[in-house]
Amino acid sequence: MSLIGQPLDALDTPQLLLDLDVIDANLKRMFDAGKQRGVNVRTHFKSLKCGGLAQYIKARGGPTFLSAKLNEAEVLADAGIDDILIANQIVSPLKFQRIANLAKRVTLRLCVDQMDNVDQLSKAMHAAGATLGVLIEIDIGMARCGIPPGEAAIPMAQRIHKSPGLRFDGLQGYDGHLQLIADASERKAKCVQGLEQLVGTRRFIEKAGVPVPIVTGAGTGTWEFVAGFPGVTEIQPGSFILMDCIYNAVRPEFGCALSILSTVLSVRPKWYNLDAGSKAISKDFGSPIIKGKPEEKATRFSEEHTKVECDPVPVKIGDHREVIPAHCCATMNLHRQCLGVRRGKVETVWPIEASGRYD
Repeated sequence: MSLIGQPLDALDTPQLLLDLDVIDANLKRMFDAGKQRGVNVRTHFKSLKCGGLAQYIKARGGPTFLSAKLNEAEVLADAGIDDILIANQIVSPLKFQRIANLAKRVTLRLCVDQMDNVDQLSKAMHAAGATLGVLIEIDIGMARCGIPPGEAAIPMAQRIHKSPGLRFDGLQGYDGHLQLIADASERKAKCVQGLEQLVGTRRFIEKAGVPVPIVTGAGTGTWEFVAGFPGVTEIQPGSFILMDCIYNAVRPEFGCALSILSTVLSVRPKWYNLDAGSKAISKDFGSPIIKGKPEEKATRFSEEHTKVECDPVPVKIGDHREVIPAHCCATMNLHRQCLGVRRGKVETVWPIEASGRYD
């Protein structure tokens, strides 16, 4: 039986739902802001993992994407996206041929933070007859990947600029450690500190005679501080499209489009249980919430159950509830398909091609 046109009450559960009206509003808000501030909005695919959704976003004014993994970039290319940044380092020679093949199909970029990796990529791309765009990742406080900001980036930029098969495209500085800081003034102050280091690094490289066409960074939590900051050319948020209950508390201007439709399995005097647990709903950053039901508290999770406490209990066995997860990215990774819904009915069904993959 086709799911297209079915009302939510007719669906089996658990089921991952995407409210397309909410997605439309989120996209318009972010893309309009990007145009007003003169920056490119490059949508992060690690939050989405779904080629059909990428096509939907491209059709609404967002043709450029980034990914965290090579497999995500391949899914994007298969979906017709032709401008892709892998916002990560790829150091395994086993993946170099895949990179070269992809770089021949689309405009492809990735990040580096080691000279040896630059040399290896250059050798592999040159041998394959491919050209790969490269960005140096600058550590602006996250203490994960990247090189220190400042003059230390000059030799690497010069090496990339001269390397066969590579094209030096600029700098990335991601402030993931700031995204969920609750106090907006603290989040902004720390964000600006990192941006000054990132843009300062750009000036050092340009002074050394190497053009720096792209300076990219930010996430959903810091987008408004980065968009329009002098010297930054693009932002790379992703969660703003789907959102979750944790991010929504920090960035309430974007609505929660993602929910997990669940069925009440059992009822007790002061709680009920749903048929979706940790295998369907991520709680990485906190407790999920029941959509539109603040008095019903999700309090305990096992693999196939969510316990919801409330008094009185307003449901009976077989009723549906929608659960908004605490981490949209990880929740998308748990499912193999999503249903795009509009005004209570299924409009489209998309496979989530990159879910459950780590290559």
